[in-house]
Amino acid sequence: MTVKGDTLSLTNLDKVFWPEEGYRKGELIEYYAKIAPYLLPHLEGYPLVLVRYPDGIKGKFFYQKEAPEFRPEWLPTVDIPSEGKRTVIRYCMVKEERDLFWLINLGCIEVHPWLSKINALNNPTAMVFDLDPHESQSFQTVVEVAQLVKSALDSFGLTSYPKTSGASGIHVYVPVKPVYDYQTVRECAVFIAKFIEKADNRVTLTRQIKDRGTRLYLDCWQIARGKTLAGVYSLRPVEKAPVSTPLYWEEIDGTLSPNKFTMKNIFDRLREKGDLFLPVLTKPNDLSDLLPYVQKTKSHS
Repeated sequence: MTVKGDTLSLTNLDKVFWPEEGYRKGELIEYYAKIAPYLLPHLEGYPLVLVRYPDGIKGKFFYQKEAPEFRPEWLPTVDIPSEGKRTVIRYCMVKEERDLFWLINLGCIEVHPWLSKINALNNPTAMVFDLDPHESQSFQTVVEVAQLVKSALDSFGLTSYPKTSGASGIHVYVPVKPVYDYQTVRECAVFIAKFIEKADNRVTLTRQIKDRGTRLYLDCWQIARGKTLAGVYSLRPVEKAPVSTPLYWEEIDGTLSPNKFTMKNIFDRLREKGDLFLPVLTKPNDLSDLLPYVQKTKSHS
């Protein structure tokens, strides 16, 4: 592949990555080549964690934070001190198409950006809620809890943007001005999530899996420096090759399924609706109206 005069050597394009569907590594790269115009704005400026599946979704996988030593000299990276350790981690970044294609060729099915950019590493650009159902719960439960999350956010004047996780849940993003540190944004998210937990006994904020029972895990603990989740338009390593897809809130109803949008059908949707996640980049919320409630709760606890 030649991108802006640079020749990239793509390898093992015929290797099957999704056995049930017969999708090959070449189709993985083709997907990211087509999605790049929509995806790149959501990756630029963010350190990335790669989730690599060199033998496809049925093979072993691993998370990679450290940029490979054999990377091309033009691939952008950023050195970030590791918290609690006297080491520095060199993260990969993506600015142009060639950067993305080189990383995907490593067998990277998922792309996980940080929640903060390199120019303000301690200040997230979004408050995120990850709705992770128990295997015994139907997706309808996820839908109903997502609607509760929206109502709670609406009550504090916060604009939110949902997307399918591409697996079994829903992610809700609340873009915020990058002036608050991670702890502040996380405390705001927990404050709101506790309303949902109290209102619906199917929901828990409990972090220990063994203590959750059969309840949906409303995860807002990923709002922390260095923690990540599958980014928008990321493919997921499950059957049918679903995509983490932005939604209108009106679409979150009984007709929605978690794998409704895949690498094969998402482009019709994009041509029709465009990038529904663009406001996450351009319309941040101010938390100043919410913070007094959070501080009051802290002072009483």
